[in-house]
Amino acid sequence: MKRNLLFLGFMSILLLVLSSCGSKEESVRFEGEGDQWKALYLLNKGENTENGQGSIIYKGKDKEKLGKVSYVVEGEISKLSGTDDETGGKINLNGGCSGCATQSSSAPFHVTIKWNGKEDKFDLKAK
Repeated sequence: MKRNLLFLGFMSILLLVLSSCGSKEESVRFEGEGDQWKALYLLNKGENTENGQGSIIYKGKDKEKLGKVSYVVEGEISKLSGTDDETGGKINLNGGCSGCATQSSSAPFHVTIKWNGKEDKFDLKAK
């Protein structure tokens, strides 16, 4: 009986120690909008890992007549960029890294979008 209690006590302490050593993960939602575009980016961060998904959406009409759209989403330590000929008014964003420094939750992402000789700039801020 004493051995069972001792074993249960040891296992309880071991579980407490192991659970307190687990990596902390944080999810941050970044949002923002300019005159013609709006964006949402969900960022999941660990101690030295980062994975993000989101989209940039055109707010105007005639989404199929946007032509070539180029974008840059620049954070503290990372940058997503690209050009798309057929967006349909929506650009998907995907980014991630492992063994890297991560974006601060208080620092914004700076977004620049260019299309048809126009430009829209705005920041994505944590919500």
